[in-house]
Amino acid sequence: MIRRWILFAGLIFSLGLSAQELEFVDLGVVQGEFKQFKREVIWVNPSNEEVKIRLVSKDKSLQTQERQALVAAADSLRIPITIELSSVPGYYEYELQLIGKDDFLLHGFQFGLQILASEPDVFKAYRNTNWPFRTKEKVFNLKAGYKGDTLQGTFDVYNLGGTNLELGQVYVNDSTWVTFEPAVIRHNQFGHMTISMWSTDKAPSGFQKTPISLKLAGDTISNLPVQFTLLPALTYAEDEQVSGGPTLTTNLINHDFKVLEVGQIQSVEVVLANLGQEDLKLEKLESNCDCLTYEIPKMTIAPGESISMTVTFNATGRIGLERKTLAIFSNDSSNPTHVLTFRAHVK
Repeated sequence: MIRRWILFAGLIFSLGLSAQELEFVDLGVVQGEFKQFKREVIWVNPSNEEVKIRLVSKDKSLQTQERQALVAAADSLRIPITIELSSVPGYYEYELQLIGKDDFLLHGFQFGLQILASEPDVFKAYRNTNWPFRTKEKVFNLKAGYKGDTLQGTFDVYNLGGTNLELGQVYVNDSTWVTFEPAVIRHNQFGHMTISMWSTDKAPSGFQKTPISLKLAGDTISNLPVQFTLLPALTYAEDEQVSGGPTLTTNLINHDFKVLEVGQIQSVEVVLANLGQEDLKLEKLESNCDCLTYEIPKMTIAPGESISMTVTFNATGRIGLERKTLAIFSNDSSNPTHVLTFRAHVK
């Protein structure tokens, strides 16, 4: 026994190496739909001489591309691994040993992996392909915000591209930026994408839909459709909202055209009034359907003044219960978006 220990100590001394404990590598969580997991680890030769090693897996589910390698002094070895995943959910561990001369253990990797239960609809849920990731959304909605604000939305992304994605340096433009958490999203794993968009005071009011291009190292990696609604900027003076400013009111909020025949056209007069003490500026009127149109005599209403606007519904090509809206964007700081609703039953 003593002789074996002396030989073992001499071997360590001659190689300039020391026995290593297992290095734990957390592989995170994997969806149950996937049958295979790939990853790469790195081992650095700490000795001052070339070492020949064998790569030995302690579990048949874990395999390496190469079974042996020569590693120069102070050089590194990149080791791609492939794990055949179990169909049973749970926590699994796999061990890979780096064996040197005379079966000496130079290093060991212990991998931990959590496999989730399968969700049959996971591919359907992440059906929209926005290379190099997939998302639930076909259009990324940043919802509504005031002019001058930064609109923002966070979305789940799924890396099904076959390789790890390094997304820490993605660039869009000076007013729009996209960040990912984590910055490196591994193959077959989820991440979070946050889109932030700064709007200027001169941006048009209303609903907007625009594509943004994600660039990495000068190359476009994806074009994403983004939508949002911009509301007129709130007016402040000395950090307080101005009182007595323009105030929009209408004689109706909801109107029912009742029963119409296909192709029939009906109109209604809507009175717009300014009850405030400053000019009311109508920045934009936006209908959610080409079938609902309007005619308005002017876009500025003086204090105490009222005007009449004609709203027309065209039932051509329509059928069934219809509900359409007309949004009025103005400089009324207390109600910058005034929405009118129109209904009809087309038979």
